[in-house]
Amino acid sequence: MTSNKRSFINLSDIRKEDLNKILKRARQLKKLRAKSNAFKNSLAKVNLAMIFEKPSTRTRVSFEIAIKELGGQAIILDESTTHLARGETVADTGRVLDRYCQIFMIRTTNHKKLLEYHDFSKATIINGLSNISHPCQVMADIMTFEENREKILKKKITWMGDLNNVLFSWVEAANIFDFNYFFAIRN
Repeated sequence: MTSNKRSFINLSDIRKEDLNKILKRARQLKKLRAKSNAFKNSLAKVNLAMIFEKPSTRTRVSFEIAIKELGGQAIILDESTTHLARGETVADTGRVLDRYCQIFMIRTTNHKKLLEYHDFSKATIINGLSNISHPCQVMADIMTFEENREKILKKKITWMGDLNNVLFSWVEAANIFDFNYFFAIRN
């Protein structure tokens, strides 16, 4: 991806140093959340559009609460309640939402749509899930591992399950964070 815009589409699009900064900031915010409101306005006047082609309770709740606790606002959109269901293009939707929202979190069945939103809007794009990538999930998993064990560097991590978007993001993470990744795919 060649853009100055800061988006979070795939782990491999972001430098290791920046991913480590994201994890460090997430840990700081988690600690602050547990004891105070010191971070309340860090995203004041920021509007987050959450576009759901594929529903999710955890993704919706976590993103909506996070943006609100940081002082921003969220709007939830799904295909059945927008013009996307009637054939409006991603380019048109992106340009319209750009007028109101600075961040788009998109949960889609088609990774190409994430890239279209990135190309046709000025907003930061966050991949809430696509058919080939689930970077937020894997970053949360790495954070949990490191909070409960130790640094993931050089550790052995095993995946047993389906060939899916989470697995693909774990493979990216193994290359970036330098841990050994083993997987067994279920038929």
